[in-house]
Amino acid sequence: MSIGLAFFHGWGLSSAFWNKLRAALPDYPHAVIDRGYFGGTCNTPWHLADQWVAIGHSKGWADALHYTRQHQGAPEWAATVSLCGFTHFCARHADDAGQARRVVERMVKVFGKAPHEVLNDFLSRCELTDCLPTSDQALTLLALQHDLTALIDMDVSQLFESLALPHLALAAQDDVIVSPALSATTWSSTPHTELIWHPTGGHALGHAHADWCAQAIRRFVTTVNRPGHG
Repeated sequence: MSIGLAFFHGWGLSSAFWNKLRAALPDYPHAVIDRGYFGGTCNTPWHLADQWVAIGHSKGWADALHYTRQHQGAPEWAATVSLCGFTHFCARHADDAGQARRVVERMVKVFGKAPHEVLNDFLSRCELTDCLPTSDQALTLLALQHDLTALIDMDVSQLFESLALPHLALAAQDDVIVSPALSATTWSSTPHTELIWHPTGGHALGHAHADWCAQAIRRFVTTVNRPGHG
């Protein structure tokens, strides 16, 4: 069976985030889902492969879990790959790993007044300033604010567990957005999941260290494509 790769970017980004990684994975059909924050569009040639692996960066991984239920004609995933991803972003209780709710709530509040400032600051902390929109790209403010707000209460833990899919998680030990503690808590005890660490990369894995990510993904996809798997 042929396998394709479906790419979902994270908050404050566009499908251009994936350019380096896609170039390093030329042997598979690609589908690209763009949230339209900067006016981008989707390209979903589902007919080009028999099975599809969803690859999501940050919140994009959680978006991928919902995608097949929200879009008629979309395939069921054979597996998923997370780069700096999570099942929940904000801490759910005092002892939980994750960002403090007040941090994201403040981002939402400031975004309403100074969206460019919030976006620039966030992508700077992600080590993704080269992914900032160009001067001729207008921000789709409603989509950005809606998805930023959704991070506060988002939790796809039960949905993920119900899918029982093979899963690869790539995480960076110096990620200041999704801490190593959150990555470890999220993936280390999850069935069917392999967690691989890179010492650097921040919140930019996939854009950063694209060749390393591609190697890990290619190896993982070969296991998904074995007879009887998926």
